[in-house]
Amino acid sequence: MITCVFRSGIRLLMVMILLFCFGRAVQGQEEEKTYSISLTKTAETKAGERIHEVDNRKVLAQEYTVRNGDHVWQLLRERGLLQQQNLAELLSVFKKMNKSLHNLDLIHPGEKLIIPLKIAPLAGGPTKERAVRIEDLGDINFREYTVKKDDYLIRIVKGMYRIPQDALYKDYLNLFKKLNPSVKDLNTIYPGQRIRLPIYSPEVVRAPIQTSHPSRLQERNHTGRRKKNPVAGDLAGIFTEMGEEWVQSGEHFIPLKSGGQIKLSAASFPIIDTRKGMRVIVDLNNELPARMAHLIESGWRNYRVVHLTKKDDLRSSLKKTIHACSYPEVFGSGKPLVVGRDIQLRISGDWIIRLSGGVSRMPPTRYIVINLRDASGLDIPTTIRKYMVRAGIKVIDYPPVRTKDVPSPADGGTAMKPCRDPRALTKTVLDLAGISFSEDMDTPVYQTRKNDIKLIIKSDFSLKLKGRNAVIDLTGLAPDVMSLLEERQFLTLCLASEKDPVKMAARLCEFLGVQFRRGPQSFKVASAGHSKNIMLRLPGIIFFDSTGTPVLVTPLNLPDNIDAFLSHEGYRVLYASFS
Repeated sequence: MITCVFRSGIRLLMVMILLFCFGRAVQGQEEEKTYSISLTKTAETKAGERIHEVDNRKVLAQEYTVRNGDHVWQLLRERGLLQQQNLAELLSVFKKMNKSLHNLDLIHPGEKLIIPLKIAPLAGGPTKERAVRIEDLGDINFREYTVKKDDYLIRIVKGMYRIPQDALYKDYLNLFKKLNPSVKDLNTIYPGQRIRLPIYSPEVVRAPIQTSHPSRLQERNHTGRRKKNPVAGDLAGIFTEMGEEWVQSGEHFIPLKSGGQIKLSAASFPIIDTRKGMRVIVDLNNELPARMAHLIESGWRNYRVVHLTKKDDLRSSLKKTIHACSYPEVFGSGKPLVVGRDIQLRISGDWIIRLSGGVSRMPPTRYIVINLRDASGLDIPTTIRKYMVRAGIKVIDYPPVRTKDVPSPADGGTAMKPCRDPRALTKTVLDLAGISFSEDMDTPVYQTRKNDIKLIIKSDFSLKLKGRNAVIDLTGLAPDVMSLLEERQFLTLCLASEKDPVKMAARLCEFLGVQFRRGPQSFKVASAGHSKNIMLRLPGIIFFDSTGTPVLVTPLNLPDNIDAFLSHEGYRVLYASFS
């Protein structure tokens, strides 16, 4: 009996649980509008949204009036559509719903657009998901890249594009997945693998929606073999090293504001996309008609065209192209660039380019120095190159050469123990000069024959110079005492009032008879004639120690790279500062 009641209770409890779960499920369906329900309940669409039927599909779409500054990809991104798995399908529907729109990059204020938000089969069933083909993504411009050793995807992308973090993870990687369906794991790519990288740029120009009626200005396909311009690879190498983007694969589509577009083969007309936003078309074989170039430049303020002829070698080609990039300032051959205040570099090269902003990065690059090694080049020590990078200066030698290796400070630097007070500086200079001395010694100055009167002073440093007694005073003896010392044929040097360590070192050398050279001091870092050289200028004096080694006395605590360079050049460094 008890067992029967127990079983009946269990059945009743299970029925109640099922009824409760069913009620919650119905309630959940009412609260959460599913993909198909939101499309069929027309009355619940938001203002400006309507249901359309396109190719046996129901499409929830929004009517939108274009505003000034809008572009299609921004509108799609704002609505989260670029992250949808069915992006290709959305693009296809977008084109069909906006048949008057012939180019995704040419929309005008006041123009009406219909933007698809959600798509579902007409019958309300699940849509069949198909693999995304490259043809479906024809509106996404991309470049091919071969993975190198130690590459990983995020570093490749950030090395090519200055892309914001949110855009990278929200939009860019989703586009990458669609372009590279074979890459299952974004964290796993291998050397030699070919991948497609979407070209990221706020002003990127994508392929036109309709290509069945090309403009009369569209470039014709040439079937004949064209001789490759030998400077193309050199230009690509230099501008890539500068941190600019050199695009020479695929095709460029340049819309004309008056209507139509110009299509250029990237192999013959590579584009340089500069950090400043300029886009320079390099006409490698002087094939682009002047009229086309004028249409491009007059329609887009950030476009320039450079025509290269058979007579243009690398030097003349580079000169034309650098000029077209409209950098804030370009120093020509022979005009020096002077940077730094205390540690000063004076640089001359074939071209010195001042950039409008950093490459992004820490530290930012402010200047780029380009030297062609067609006749002569600069052999810059690696230590100075590293210091220049930290100072915001990048040197490009082309063709690249192996720079001079200079021992690092860890291998034997030049810096001695710093001198932070007058006594330490005086003692160090005397030691380096190889002069014997005594410190804080009682020095008899005057005494009578009967020894009943004696004058003894405590001198900071007592020594012999040229057979005579000498005193170096740091504390400040009374003027009468100093006069008495001189009367007794003492050589005296009072440094009590000297606050500048470099001037003190100079006065010490002069008093001791040590050869020295007043500053500032100039050091030749590299030289290839008058038009190509680098000079380093430092404050301080140079004197020669007892072995003939030059010693730089400077108030600057020099960076390790500068210290290593001076060591390699045979100098010792004495840092002196009383502050």
